[in-house]
Amino acid sequence: MKILLSWYAYQHDFIRQEGVRVNEDGPTMQFHKLFYEKGGYDKHLLLTTARESDGDPAIDMLRTTLLRTYPKRIIEPVFVDVRDLIDLPSIKSKVERILLQNREATIDIFFSPGTSAMQISWYICHASLGLRTRLLQTRPARFSTTKKPELLEIQVESSTIPYSAVIAEQQQQRRSPLVDYVVTESLKPVFERARLVAQADRVPCLISGASGTGKERLARYIHEQSPRHDRPFVAINCSALGDQLLESRLFGYLKGAFTDARDDRKGYFDEADGGTLFLDEIGDMSSYMQQALLRVLQEGEIIPVGSTKARKINVRILAASHRNLESLCEVGTFRWDLYYRLAVVDIALISLHERGEKEKLALLEFFLKKARKDFVKPALCLSHEAQQALLVYSYPGNVRELENLITHLAVFSDGEIRVTDLPARLTRPTRLKSESFNWEEVEKDLLVRALAYYKGNQRRAWQAVGYKSLNTFKSRLKVYGIEL
Repeated sequence: MKILLSWYAYQHDFIRQEGVRVNEDGPTMQFHKLFYEKGGYDKHLLLTTARESDGDPAIDMLRTTLLRTYPKRIIEPVFVDVRDLIDLPSIKSKVERILLQNREATIDIFFSPGTSAMQISWYICHASLGLRTRLLQTRPARFSTTKKPELLEIQVESSTIPYSAVIAEQQQQRRSPLVDYVVTESLKPVFERARLVAQADRVPCLISGASGTGKERLARYIHEQSPRHDRPFVAINCSALGDQLLESRLFGYLKGAFTDARDDRKGYFDEADGGTLFLDEIGDMSSYMQQALLRVLQEGEIIPVGSTKARKINVRILAASHRNLESLCEVGTFRWDLYYRLAVVDIALISLHERGEKEKLALLEFFLKKARKDFVKPALCLSHEAQQALLVYSYPGNVRELENLITHLAVFSDGEIRVTDLPARLTRPTRLKSESFNWEEVEKDLLVRALAYYKGNQRRAWQAVGYKSLNTFKSRLKVYGIEL
């Protein structure tokens, strides 16, 4: 298979006088007229910056004109969805994906059409991917010694350095989604894993971790580091809505679909088109909605409530849950097939309690510094006793609880924060989950405390808790996602 790959030339492939028509002497028409047949191409992939859902009349006009002249040629439009024509990292990542999708073919890249960022992207991909690609450009007849247009190959030495480093540096300079966050030592490998996941643009990812550990923040980081960064990021909490409301919010609805549907309304999938949809607490989704979501992941299309017509969508799915989805699958409350679709790659966030005192201190200092700036209270600080109390507290609400706690203290304090200023729950001699009437909270807390007391020795912890067997103890650890 031999492929010709190129952008169409917005300025030169068309004549815009008294309407718009295809320029017969434009670069794309000239290439087909003079060089396509000699090149022995099987098809031409013609790229446009538009989104497929929006369409592109210009590429339709150019393709129709080409097929009218060369009816046997295969010319396929490719919608690349580029919002910023000089955003080199974004363009590079998108054309790289197209090249890798056709890695088995021999690919000639028509270098001339496109912006400078597009041309540099071709150059970098050709030099660094190790594929069978050539860069071709044309020399107009007026500059040729033969007085005829010439086809030239651009000679480039292959090297992966420094191209990838330059792109990475530009990405970091362009966007910094962690300006209001601190990545402590235990989180560094997590965010590095997230950075790699971000580049796998169409691959779903499952984020696991207890409530308050920062699952949505991590999802936003993945979005911001991905080629979709300039498209919407839409988040929805699946546990907060019933089936009918969740279905209409996700997929949209038509007028008259139900009693209160007075107008057509787009859903979150439509709002996130071209971008990322974050489904939080997906473990609480009903079996009915699990089936509906599975169809979207399989088919890449949605059906609004009240409609029978499916519509293609281009959305990356990121999902999260504080519950152990594998355990839910084992007991039949979550679908295995949906789990495997969502967990193509997975990232786990640990609790604040597991991150240790050093990282708690780093977060305390970070949120205090932020509070001083936000509340204009430069003297705000912690007494030694108050700091110690905050460091030994277990933070069942994790980082979110710590951040909200510092905000609470900043509201009521102007200078040094003392132990007497702390909420009562932090200064009680003991604080047990047994104060709760929620059985799952009580059981999970008991397991965590037993393991901590016996320094991870499962047999001794099991005997202390009193389950009938060690296997039962281990299965309960798995249900609550407690890792040693």
